[in-house]
Amino acid sequence: MDSPIPKPSISVDEKQSLDRHSSNADDHSNHGPAGKRKLPLGWKILMIVLTCLCTFGNHWSNALIVALKTTIIKNLHINNSQFATLVAVTNLVNTFLCIGIGFCIDRWGGAPLSVVLAFFHLCGSVVMSGSATNHLNSYPLLIFGKVLAAIGDGSLDNAQHRIFSTYFAPGKGFAFSIGAIWYVGFAIRLQPSYIVEKRSVANLAQFTGQSTANIISTNTHTFAWTLWISSIIALFSLLCAIALVFLDRYLRVKYDVTDQTSGERHVGRIKTGTFNLSAIRHLPITFWLIVLFAVFENAGVQSFVSISTQFAQQRLQKDAVIGGWVSSFYLLLPAGLTPFLGIFIDVFGHRVSFLFVSGLTFLISMLLLKFSHTVPSFVTPAPQVEIVRSIIPDPSYFATGFAIKKSVVQASIVIITTAAGRLQDLSPTDSLDPAVSLWLSYAFVSVAVSGLLLVLSFGKTTLPAARLSQVRPTDKKGELEAIWRAQVRGISGEEELSWQEKEKILKSPSERSTLLVSFVYPLIALVIIILGWVMFGLGAGWGVHGSVIAGTTGE
Repeated sequence: MDSPIPKPSISVDEKQSLDRHSSNADDHSNHGPAGKRKLPLGWKILMIVLTCLCTFGNHWSNALIVALKTTIIKNLHINNSQFATLVAVTNLVNTFLCIGIGFCIDRWGGAPLSVVLAFFHLCGSVVMSGSATNHLNSYPLLIFGKVLAAIGDGSLDNAQHRIFSTYFAPGKGFAFSIGAIWYVGFAIRLQPSYIVEKRSVANLAQFTGQSTANIISTNTHTFAWTLWISSIIALFSLLCAIALVFLDRYLRVKYDVTDQTSGERHVGRIKTGTFNLSAIRHLPITFWLIVLFAVFENAGVQSFVSISTQFAQQRLQKDAVIGGWVSSFYLLLPAGLTPFLGIFIDVFGHRVSFLFVSGLTFLISMLLLKFSHTVPSFVTPAPQVEIVRSIIPDPSYFATGFAIKKSVVQASIVIITTAAGRLQDLSPTDSLDPAVSLWLSYAFVSVAVSGLLLVLSFGKTTLPAARLSQVRPTDKKGELEAIWRAQVRGISGEEELSWQEKEKILKSPSERSTLLVSFVYPLIALVIIILGWVMFGLGAGWGVHGSVIAGTTGE
């Protein structure tokens, strides 16, 4: 379904780029062009640390507003409808904004955009803090601050992933460098991938912010200090982003750094051909299946997480401080496991398998919520950034594809959260139990989609991109040749194609699926985004109790 067979279509420029990529990938010497040394491990680790810290302030502040729901409603004298508008505005802004910013990231690179986005987040944080200072308690000013912060929050993760994808190839620094800071000892031997360390840092930052929000507010007798501390952390992240730009420039000048998205020498410029909507037609069916999975799994998980403090208060009959602590525990397990997950993905692959496992944990959690009185703490979205990078045919379209996925998921979160809030409002006891049935149905769909994708990944000709994402990195070339022989044989000139060219052909959409990937799937995604806006308007009219954590759906 993903492969274009009857003829390979690679332009001269693409072939030259692939040849350069192949040459760089096979070059294990210590010196590159002009006698420059290859980038040392120590500088790679510093790049990982600074890139992760760029979004530390963003993730710290993710759950503050939701954790402070009772306090904010009381001090600002607003109703649930106004609170729902406050917390959902970030998702609404980013349904379209993160697609446009995704194109900008593809065009100008992740490091410069990280500074711009971190600056918007800092400005928004300062405005929100000011809205609660000296008993001002201004709801319009708080909304304005949320909108400013939303410009940065929605795409900071995207810019971060673009930086990592530039410096680290899949299986050689992509899935664990978001786990590498924790286990540097493995780095020399495994050349670990970055995505998982990023998730560890993000989870820890969000856990700290969410679990301490009500403690700070209670002890200082104002929630303004909670927001000001978040602003200080945002300033720290901005300084890290600025340092990252200078570090990136220094490494490009002093060392031979290969841009892993193109195979060319990293010079700080992105090829001009990526800044256009035509990138959508290059995204295979496998990508759209992953988007479908995320629409249900990510949205379902984040919808539950966004009211988890209130849910814990109802189940445990405790105050907001205890509720905040209990509801934040779900972040600890993934924070501890993700470094090991990154190592596993780098060594063994099985990216689709982890989607299925993630869907299962979501389903089990919702079943426990439905049929017991526990508060499960192990629901978390799967590491979809890494699999998106591995299944798209051209790495230069990574930010664009990821932004599309994120926009659709943002809209889906608004839909399910508004619906869950409406179900709570219709409950005579203001119980969240009716909403659990909705989350449970989302969990079943996510398991069905990921299960279908897992089954299809066992075939060599159905979804080649999914199949290749499952195999060990060391077995990738052999598996690719096997798929090529099974699906593309007898083509004129095929003996002249490199394995990178064959991989690009196999991962690209087939001619018979052109209509689907160019029009049908993007149209469905657009409909979901429009429905998100419609549901937001309906929710404001209903006065729902639902809420959304801004910026937590980046993956």
